Amino acid sequence: MRIAYIIPSLRNPSGWRSHAKSFLYAIRTLVEPVLYVAVEDYPEAEKLFPGWETVPLPTTQRFPAGSWRGASRLVNCYWHIQRSQAPQVDGVHSLEAYPTGLVGHWLARKLGKPHLITIHGTYGVIWRERRVDRPIYEGVLRQASMVCPVSNGTARLMQDHFGPALIRTRIKPILNGNDFWKQVPQSQALNRRIPETPTIFSVGDVKPRKGYHVSLESYGIVKSSLPAARYLIAGQIRENNYTTKLQNLIGERHLQDVTFLGALPASELSHLYQESSVFLLAPQQEGLQFEGFGLVFLEAGAYGLPVVATRTGGVPEAVQDGTTGLLAEPDDSEGIARALLRLLTEPDLARELGRANRYWAETLTWERNAAEHFQAYQEVLGA
Repeated sequence: MRIAYIIPSLRNPSGWRSHAKSFLYAIRTLVEPVLYVAVEDYPEAEKLFPGWETVPLPTTQRFPAGSWRGASRLVNCYWHIQRSQAPQVDGVHSLEAYPTGLVGHWLARKLGKPHLITIHGTYGVIWRERRVDRPIYEGVLRQASMVCPVSNGTARLMQDHFGPALIRTRIKPILNGNDFWKQVPQSQALNRRIPETPTIFSVGDVKPRKGYHVSLESYGIVKSSLPAARYLIAGQIRENNYTTKLQNLIGERHLQDVTFLGALPASELSHLYQESSVFLLAPQQEGLQFEGFGLVFLEAGAYGLPVVATRTGGVPEAVQDGTTGLLAEPDDSEGIARALLRLLTEPDLARELGRANRYWAETLTWERNAAEHFQAYQEVLGA
């Protein structure tokens, strides 16, 4: 079976690049991939996938149709697909909703093959607010053979915002995979020591959707009951209104022992995961932006860390409430604080949930993800 994959972006470190690399290497054991990448990503594709059949296109993701530059790039891409000799494949799989999905739609129509679309989260619904892109995206969804959101939560939000366009389209949620657990010995994760200093750890870019304004409120409550606690935050941080808001919050609440570490290399992150007591991230739904799944919770699980998170988007599928971590409502800073205090003061519970999170990370593999996609290909090809 030969499948054409439309890849959104590869040049810079991102969730798209990480997903594409891990998924494609796993699915390659089941199908023969043909890669379609933006021309500017072609050199990176040759490095990541040496020897793989790869086709460059004028664009795949960076330019939606709602701008003159985006429209011209997409028109150029359309005519490139129509005029070029395309390798023969059995199906087309777009690894992002839009405009990657639009490019995949054009290729699938030209070849007369079924089209599957992976939906990661925000990019599956954000086009509802774009006057030019919305009707185009709705047409892509209507004619897709199947859409595969990375969580049931993402699928529900797609139904909420694009239900009429999905009436005849099959929806098959396929949970994300991970390979974080391969990087940490199981014995190390299952027998992790409890740090002497109660340490809360977050990983994620500092922006409203990650909920740091709620996390800091919760930390303030924890700190008043557990003065020895500290809060470490790793993630890219920019000077903007949101970071100013966070600094004002820290000053107003007189919060001590909060450290913004910025973006860190994997080796430093590994050390911090090992030195932490509990992992915290409180994703929020900001308009049409939301957490589609939350691979970082499985990264924490690789180190045997229990997690505290919020019930939003696909997070409840990445975090099993009461089993691998504890969930609270997105704006419930007191509920988040209670969950943190439980895990910081009840070592047996923390150890139990942390071990379960490790096993959960070992369950959600890329091999499982690839096998479920292969089954999806067989379903649409059979239809």
